[in-house]
Amino acid sequence: MKILILTGGDSSEREISLLSAKMVKKVLKENNHAVRFYDLRRGYEPLKKFAKKFDVLFPVLHGEEGEGGILHKFLSKLNKPIVGTRNYKGMSEAWHKIFFKKYCDENNIKTSPWKIVRGKQDILEFGFPSVFKTSSGGSSKEVFILRSEKDLNDLPTNLLNQEAFVEEYLPGVEVTVGILNGKALPIIEIIPPKGEFFSYENKYTPRTQEIPFAPSLNRKVQKEIQDIALRIHKHFNLGSYSRIDFIVSDGVPYVLEVNTIPGLTPGSLLPKQAKAAGISFNEFIEELLKTAS
Repeated sequence: MKILILTGGDSSEREISLLSAKMVKKVLKENNHAVRFYDLRRGYEPLKKFAKKFDVLFPVLHGEEGEGGILHKFLSKLNKPIVGTRNYKGMSEAWHKIFFKKYCDENNIKTSPWKIVRGKQDILEFGFPSVFKTSSGGSSKEVFILRSEKDLNDLPTNLLNQEAFVEEYLPGVEVTVGILNGKALPIIEIIPPKGEFFSYENKYTPRTQEIPFAPSLNRKVQKEIQDIALRIHKHFNLGSYSRIDFIVSDGVPYVLEVNTIPGLTPGSLLPKQAKAAGISFNEFIEELLKTAS
C-alpha cells in the first residue's frame, strides 16, 4: 500500500510531529508499505496533486493545525482514505478547550470549576491556586500553575491577549486513557517529578513515571474513567483513536483535555497503553491503517 505521512508544519510542536512521523514511517516500511513524507511547510496547494499518487493519507501532526481539524478540513475535500477521522468539526470542538469545558458542563461530565479570563484582575478574582490555560494551546506548552500573585505576575503577558481561562487547581492522581477502534485501553497513571505537574518538559523526561493499569485507582474508578472517555470520543466522532486525560481528586475523576492526534512513538502514552493491552507498536500502527476511511 502507498501511504503518505503528513507532518511537520509550523507549530511549536513541529519537532514532536516529525519524531512521531519518523517512528510511524519506520513501522510502515517494516510492514512492507511504500511510504513518503509530506512536510506541511510546503503548503496545501501542492498537496492536492501529490496526494493523488497514494492510497492512504496518514496525518501525524500535533498542535492546532493537526489536532484542531485545520488539516483534516482540507483533506476531507480529497477523495482519499484518512487515518484517524474525517470529522474535522469534531476535532476542532474537542481541541478548543473552552468549547470542550462548556460541553462537559452541559453534559454532566465533571471538570475543574473554571472561568474565562481577559486580564489579571479576572484571575485575582478567581483566586489561587489555579491553572491558567489558553484555549488552543497544545502539549501543555501554555499551561501555568498559579499558586500566588507572584506566579500571576510572572505569566507571559502575551498569553492574556489570547482566548484563555483559569480553572481550580485540583491535587490528585493524573491518568490518561486511550481509545483504539472503539475500545478503551488500559489506563496509565502519570507521576511527574515531585512538586511538579505534567508539563511539556516533563512529558519528555525519564523523571516522569508512567505506570500502566493505574495502581493508585480501584477498578470501579478506572471503569468510570474509561466509560467517560469513550462517551467523549464517540460524541466528537474522533474515529479510530484519541487519548483523554483526567485528574482523580478525592476519588472523583475530572476530565482535563482531549488529544485528537496523540504522540505516536513507542514511548508515547497511547502506544504504551496499547502495549499494556497486548498490542505491539507495529500492530498498533497497522490497526490505525486498517480503519482509514
